[in-house]
Amino acid sequence: MLFAAMVLLTSCSAEQEPLPVEPLDILLIGGMLYSGDDAPPTPGDIGIVGDRIVAIGELAGRDAALTLDVSGLAVVPGFVDIHSHAVRDDLDDGIFRWPDAENLIRQGVTTIVGGPDGSSPLPVTDTFDALAAAPASVNFATFVGHGSIRGQVVGEDDRPATDEELELMREQVRLAMESGAFGLSSGLIYAPGRFAQTEEVVELAKVAGDYGGIYISHMREEGLAVLDSVAETIRIGEEGGLPTQITHHKIVGAPMWGSSAATLGLVDDAIARGVDVSIDQYP
Repeated sequence: MLFAAMVLLTSCSAEQEPLPVEPLDILLIGGMLYSGDDAPPTPGDIGIVGDRIVAIGELAGRDAALTLDVSGLAVVPGFVDIHSHAVRDDLDDGIFRWPDAENLIRQGVTTIVGGPDGSSPLPVTDTFDALAAAPASVNFATFVGHGSIRGQVVGEDDRPATDEELELMREQVRLAMESGAFGLSSGLIYAPGRFAQTEEVVELAKVAGDYGGIYISHMREEGLAVLDSVAETIRIGEEGGLPTQITHHKIVGAPMWGSSAATLGLVDDAIARGVDVSIDQYP
């Protein structure tokens, strides 16, 4: 059993403020509490009223509508899925079709970030409006997709964008960020994103960075040219001036197995010179 709290467990502390005396809706007894930072877990109890943690400490004996003995289990803040296809470019599927999102909640995921791999609904406000009308059980954020924008402005043509098209794409990113997008995603292995030159993505990344966004990329190549792709991703973040993430990093193909030492070396070198770059992986 894994209970995923919707807020950080450190939001309330028995040592910092008096415990409320009202009856609790849910009382978790005997769990190992993880705060979400690097601190080691500590044993303790958690009291919940509504959707809020209201008490942490020794709470045995407190009145509660539901008391659960979670001895030997981990009690953690909700996990964030930074790369979710539960919302991509189809508002008739994913969490719009299954808003209870039990497949996520039962694994402790309480926040998802959609719009990965350069693909997102346009405008992103369509997504927010749909979720406002039919809320899902998870918190939600989204990237705006470079591929979706390029497809709308340039189409499927294998060519560089014109200056006029590039300005139209900048404006699309600007509108998305002002509407609440989390940043810019790319899928440079997929059409039409793969038809873009690096300089095009840099220019769009700059716009996302102006609004405090991040850049996350399914890189152009994860096999024989993986080192070039890592270097390109780092370049986009460095020249774009925004935090950058290589998503689901892996090495594809037996001839390149073992190359992760070199790709991680490129990332370490970039970090050493001040570039904010990170990597995520899936199992």
